[in-house]
Amino acid sequence: MSVRPATLSGPRTPARGPAGATAIVAALAGAGTRVLFGVPGGGPNLDVVGAAGAAGLRFVLTHTETAAAIMAATSADLTGTPGAVLVTRGPGLASAVNGIAHAALDRLPLVVIADTVRAAEAGRVSHQRLDQAALGGQVAKAVLMIGGDRAGQTAAHAVRRALAAPPGPVIALMDDEAPAAGPAKDPDGEHPDAEGLDGEGPGTEGPDAEGRAQASDLGPLATALGQARRPVLLLGTQAVAHTAAIRAAVAGRGIPALHTYRARGIVPDTAAEAGGLVTGGTMEWPLLAQADLIVGLGVDEAEMIPAAWDYPAPTVLVSEWPAQRPGMERGGMARPGMARTGTASYFTGATTLTAPLPAAIDLVAAWIPATGPRWAPGAGRAARAGPDLMVCIC
Repeated sequence: MSVRPATLSGPRTPARGPAGATAIVAALAGAGTRVLFGVPGGGPNLDVVGAAGAAGLRFVLTHTETAAAIMAATSADLTGTPGAVLVTRGPGLASAVNGIAHAALDRLPLVVIADTVRAAEAGRVSHQRLDQAALGGQVAKAVLMIGGDRAGQTAAHAVRRALAAPPGPVIALMDDEAPAAGPAKDPDGEHPDAEGLDGEGPGTEGPDAEGRAQASDLGPLATALGQARRPVLLLGTQAVAHTAAIRAAVAGRGIPALHTYRARGIVPDTAAEAGGLVTGGTMEWPLLAQADLIVGLGVDEAEMIPAAWDYPAPTVLVSEWPAQRPGMERGGMARPGMARTGTASYFTGATTLTAPLPAAIDLVAAWIPATGPRWAPGAGRAARAGPDLMVCIC
C-alpha cells in the first residue's frame, strides 16, 4: 500500500489500491471490449489507463471527449461489444454528452468512465464539480458509483446494463473511497447489491417478465399476412443480426423491402426486392402508398425523421424489446414493463408486437399471397429507380 505525499495540512492517509479501475476494466474485457478511447485527467483516470494496459486493452487518446464517445460507440456498433470511453470529471463528462446522446439514440452499448470528486471531499471541493448523476441521467440508462468493496459487482452491473435491451450508455463514476458503491441514478434497474448482481433482475439483463419477447405474441402478424397481397417490409437496426434469414425469406418472393439507414444492406441493393431507404420522408412513397400491409422488423422509432405516418395500409411492427411511449422514456431509452402489444407513437395506428424476430421472419417466409392484384416482378427495384415512378401492380 502506497503512502501519498505530505501536504501543508499534514501527511495524507495511506492510499487504497485502485479497486474500481481494476474492476471496470475486468468487466469490459470480460464482455469483449478491446479498446478504450478518451481524454484522461489525473487520479482515477490514470488508474484506469494503467489497468487497461495491464489487461491488454489498447488506449486511444483523442482530441476531444465527444470524439472519444462517438469513436467508442462506433466500435460497439462494429463489434457488438461494449464501447468504452474515459473522461475526467465535470467539464470532461459534460463535453462527452453529445457522444453519449448519440449512443443512446442509436441504441449502442457504451460505458463512460468518469472521475468524480471523492465522497470524503465532497463538502469542501468545488473544482470541476458538477452534479454528474443529474447531468448523465438525462442521456444515460444509469449512472453508477464504482469503487470500494463492491467494485467488481457494480462494474459488472454497469456493463450488463449497457448491453441489456435496448442497449445504451451507462456512466461509471470512479471513487474508491465512496462509503457505498451503487446507483447514483438508475431509475429502471435493480439496486446492485450482492444478491441482485449475481442474477437477473428488472432492467439488468433485458426487459422484465411483462416485456420479454414471446413467439406466441405474433398472432396479429400471422392474421395480417394471411390477408395480404402486397406486403412491404421495413427493416431496422435490430434486423441486422438476422440478415441471412431475411435474405432467404424474401429471395424470389416478390416482397419489396425498405431499409432504415442503419439496416441498409440486409437485402443487397442489387436484389430485385431492395426498395431503397425508409426515412419517414417521400422517397418510400411509391411502395408504401400501394402496399396493403406494412411489416416492420426491428425498426426503432429513433431511426425515423419527424413526419406524419399516414399510409392507408395497416402497419404491424415487430421488435425484440418494447416500443417507446411518450412520457415513458429516459435518455432515449425504452423502459421495461411496457405492454407486448399496442399502438406505436410514431407509426400512427400501427400495431406493435414484442416478439422474437426469427419467429416473425419465419411467418414472412411462409407467406402466400391472397387472391387479387399483387406486386409486379421487381417492384422493389422499380420503386428505387425514382420517387416519381409508380410501381406497376399485376
